[in-house]
Amino acid sequence: MSKSHWILGSALMKELAMDGHEVTVISPFTLKNAPKTYRHVEIVYREGFFEEIMDEVFDKIEDSIVEKMLELGTFVNDIANTTLTSPEVQALLHSDETFDLLVLEIFLDDVFLGFADRFNCPVVGMSTFGASTWVNSLTGSPQPLSYVPHPMLSFTDKMNFWQRLGNVMFTAFDEALVKVMVEPTHEQYYAQFFPNATRSLRDMQRHGVSLVLVNSHFSLSFPRPYLPNLIEVGGFHVNRKVNPLPEDIKTFIEQSEHGVIYFSMGSNLKPSKMDKQKRDDVIKVLSAVKQNVIWKWDDDTLVLDKKKFLLGKWFPQDDILAHPKVKLFITHGGLLSCTESIHHGVPIVGIPIFGDQMLNMARAEQSGWGVGVAYTKLNEQTFSKAISEVIGDKSYAANVKIISQRLRDQPLAPMDMAKFWVEYVLRHDGAKHLISSAQDLNFVEYNNLDVYAFLATVALVVVLSVRFCIKKLFSSLFRRASGKHSSKKTN
Repeated sequence: MSKSHWILGSALMKELAMDGHEVTVISPFTLKNAPKTYRHVEIVYREGFFEEIMDEVFDKIEDSIVEKMLELGTFVNDIANTTLTSPEVQALLHSDETFDLLVLEIFLDDVFLGFADRFNCPVVGMSTFGASTWVNSLTGSPQPLSYVPHPMLSFTDKMNFWQRLGNVMFTAFDEALVKVMVEPTHEQYYAQFFPNATRSLRDMQRHGVSLVLVNSHFSLSFPRPYLPNLIEVGGFHVNRKVNPLPEDIKTFIEQSEHGVIYFSMGSNLKPSKMDKQKRDDVIKVLSAVKQNVIWKWDDDTLVLDKKKFLLGKWFPQDDILAHPKVKLFITHGGLLSCTESIHHGVPIVGIPIFGDQMLNMARAEQSGWGVGVAYTKLNEQTFSKAISEVIGDKSYAANVKIISQRLRDQPLAPMDMAKFWVEYVLRHDGAKHLISSAQDLNFVEYNNLDVYAFLATVALVVVLSVRFCIKKLFSSLFRRASGKHSSKKTN
């Protein structure tokens, strides 16, 4: 999928390769300094595919959530088609190679389960932003909509009636969209690209995924129920050993008397495409703060005071956030960035744009370690207020350090946990014993609607029977009373 998703997946694949596993990764992105047992099967998307999407993100910020979901449906279908028609992937599918396991990102791409049928191997899924309706449909894991918000919504686990209504309706829309727009296309692709499949796509969706690694942790999100085959490994991409900073970055940070603000909108978004007025307001605010600023900027057009600003197209974000002089992280609110921020104990100001970023910022605000500024409301006043609040109020830094301690307090490092469960599936012949029987139930059975309907029917029959009996009894008593009354009159 996107670069940020690849960063997460490649971290696990690199570790597995370093442990001696032979790893084949299908991706449009290349891993630098890859281990010898790490093989890259390159997918080449049409020129400008991702760039066109990212260039339009800021212009489409006011599109409704429904419009964005429809665009997402088109996007994932394009990704699936491009991947499966790639000559390198076709060569792999028609080769004599064998594989022991498929590790698959779960992101509306169920058609890729066909690889598991083709190579007759089990599947470990990986969700880059925690559990979702898409993950739950493959595992049967419960998702109580009364307190588990949809990842594309900005609700917390404490929803009022209207928010719960919105959560239910949007989740239903999401599931309907998948059924109508995504699944038919993927059924077509499955038949086209896996013509000799021994199992249907539906069967693979129900019984093909042994477990899913979710990029979440209860310290990062809200408490919610998980089945045993959903494993929380949130933060497994974060470096446990901090790397030395490049000399220019190290010098810039250490010479900053009041500390540093780090500003990055992630690996996909292009800050140069921001509305010019908003960009000018952001620059004006950052120029006025006491701290110096490290700013990830995507082109060479921006010229600012080099004593105040350090601009670059890429920075070692993880290692920068680990430096004690970094006082604030300005981010788009992506889950990877939020996790790194928590791990290193740096509070945030978030400018969420799409996807789960609104939800992540809602969590940050509820937990008191960040403040969100909606892009549509981003101006000099709102941006300045958010920065002043988070830097000036020491509770934000204190809260994020408390949450950081919770995240770090685990029996195993998240990466070790992820590797353990991948190898667990290998050791136990696919670990089919982890697959819940919920996968064999339809919607009515899973929610016991037939049971409730039966009980309601029985209750109704009992009530009607009692009512009928009472009515008959009173009718009989009335007739007897009337008979006696008539008899007395006759005498």
